[in-house]
Amino acid sequence: MGIYVNRTLNMKQIAAIGLDMDYTLVRYDSEAFEQMTYREIKNKLLEVRGYPKIIGDLKFQIDLAIRGLVIDKPNGNVLKLSTYSKVKHAYHGLSEMDFKNQQKVYQGLTIDLNDSARFAIVDTTFSIAYCVLYMQIVDLKDKKPELNLPDYKTIEEHLIEALDISHRDGSLKNEVKKNVKKYIVQDEQSVLALERFKRHGKKLWVITNSDYEYSKLLLDYAINPFLKESKSWLDLFNIVITSASKPRFFTDKMPLLKVDPSTGFMKNHHGLIEDGIYQGGCAQTVQKSSGLSGEQILYLGDHIYGDVLQIKKTCNWRTALVIDELIHETEANLKTAKLSDEITELMKQKIELEQKLDELFDREIDKGKKPVKEKIQDHFQKIEKVDKKIGKLIRMHTQYFNSHWGETMRAGVEPSRLAGQIEKYACIYMSKVSDFIDVSPRTYFRPKKKILPHEK
Repeated sequence: MGIYVNRTLNMKQIAAIGLDMDYTLVRYDSEAFEQMTYREIKNKLLEVRGYPKIIGDLKFQIDLAIRGLVIDKPNGNVLKLSTYSKVKHAYHGLSEMDFKNQQKVYQGLTIDLNDSARFAIVDTTFSIAYCVLYMQIVDLKDKKPELNLPDYKTIEEHLIEALDISHRDGSLKNEVKKNVKKYIVQDEQSVLALERFKRHGKKLWVITNSDYEYSKLLLDYAINPFLKESKSWLDLFNIVITSASKPRFFTDKMPLLKVDPSTGFMKNHHGLIEDGIYQGGCAQTVQKSSGLSGEQILYLGDHIYGDVLQIKKTCNWRTALVIDELIHETEANLKTAKLSDEITELMKQKIELEQKLDELFDREIDKGKKPVKEKIQDHFQKIEKVDKKIGKLIRMHTQYFNSHWGETMRAGVEPSRLAGQIEKYACIYMSKVSDFIDVSPRTYFRPKKKILPHEK
């Protein structure tokens, strides 16, 4: 894999590296965790909201959803948007919306994601189970009206409520605690990369929304076994902030508690932060205590809004996004490279045929005549023949990606909304922290020159 660059980032100028924990510093087995989350959400719907028992029979299908989708709550639709917030692909329940129906609802509409009453964003890996279940329950509502399920918007609200309860009551984390090996992926290379950063004089911080007890469990399992130059993660990381309440950590001033790592007991802390374990607080205090400017701090996270966007708007820290989906996406891109080249070549042929057809129309219209059907029929047939070839290759290409949504980072020929957000807010991005093992801690990351349409 590699480090992908959106903006110039000179690692020689970075003095501190902050890391989110869940899905960034500590990798999860996404399918196992989401399947467990799916089960917990169903349980809450049955227990708290009294949904019909048939909900309990639904089966988890991880490929029904990908990160970056948008739920149109009142209409029961799930959408894939381009970076320009245009709908490129849509499902109603489990049924793919054909182009005609999609255009009927969304033609000319730019999706306003600030309209939270209508739209919900599937913007984290933790959201996959909730989106899958939404699609399945919408489908069930349409097929079995006798169940008297709530309207589409209320279904979404109940799912979010069930997910929130599962987080708050410890259902999800308690399951991880019972079977850490099932849900957490150990990655020795990431630990070696972090030790290398430390060797080069970088301060290492962890800033996580998880509580101290849970953080300790995961860091003990994911970090300690692979340390070569430190006795434990307590020595590796200069500062660990637990229960950080991101994104508020980057925007608000909140009380700070000092945590005793041996007992987990806490006491109020005032003033500057020294090396150690804390709970709460804010980015401003951490930065002031470090004596660093925002440009000297790089923060890695997996959440566009909670980890990256707010940092850019309030702290001016440099940002990196960890995107687990890139592992599969880049492998699929390599496997489909030849298909992509063939599609590109056929598109050139199609454009040439369309231009010749336009020229034929222009000549006849400029003479004040209508094009003769026989003259243009041959052009239409040639274009149709190329279209069929392109369609076949696109179907073959899609099979290497998600079977319902295709590429995570593209919506047709345009970048997906997720890819657009990554480009806008992340200085660099990668599939996992261990991708740093292949680059020097002194690397000067430079983006490739982006070719503008008029420059081609």
